[in-house]
Amino acid sequence: MTQGEPLTLLAPEFPHRRPFLAKGAKISRCTVCLMPAAACICDVTPQLDVPASFWLLMHHNEQYKPTNTGRLLLNSVGGGRTIWQRPEPDFRLLHLLARKDRYPVLVYPQAMAPLNPIVDQATVQQAQSEGREPVFILLDSTWQQSRKMYNHSSYLHNLPVLGINPDTPSRYRLRRAQKENHLCTAEVGAECLRWLGLNDAAGFVSDYFDVFNDRYLAARQSIPCPDTEAVARLHRYRSE
Repeated sequence: MTQGEPLTLLAPEFPHRRPFLAKGAKISRCTVCLMPAAACICDVTPQLDVPASFWLLMHHNEQYKPTNTGRLLLNSVGGGRTIWQRPEPDFRLLHLLARKDRYPVLVYPQAMAPLNPIVDQATVQQAQSEGREPVFILLDSTWQQSRKMYNHSSYLHNLPVLGINPDTPSRYRLRRAQKENHLCTAEVGAECLRWLGLNDAAGFVSDYFDVFNDRYLAARQSIPCPDTEAVARLHRYRSE
């Protein structure tokens, strides 16, 4: 992450069109992590200094969902987000994609992006040697929404693409995925870090994600938040 780079690099939040009335809307929440107040995860949020960042192209339905995991990446690794709009792209995003000090990589299934060049580690390492920071662009949405977002966003079609092919099922327990190997945004982010060889950072993002799951479920069931090994590892990291 480029130190001091603000999260307001990309577009601000999509304006309200109607009040947020989904299940859990009346629960008292932390204003930072949006978790139920009794399950706040701010005490375990890792601040990771890594030579990469994430830009989230977010479907507008996601930004007010407390179960959204994209914010875990932004809180721990850094980057920015913009709300995807079908008629025209955010001009600030297009400006950022054209910057010479960044190397944007679209994280998307390669089979669904046949025209995009496939990125490899050697290419990214070459870009890093030239002073360009890798930036992973993630479509923060459901899988069905991501297909529409990609198909209607021609500016994504010429970006180098990285496909994540997980060996294990998703550990996300707050929503039901259509397929067990469909990873959520935070899990994809951790895999991107592993792909770069940043295994320690990937491990802390994974721990952060696990605590997010554990505490959210505990709040739903009105039981104490579990004291897990992931919590202990994150506390040790934050105290160093």
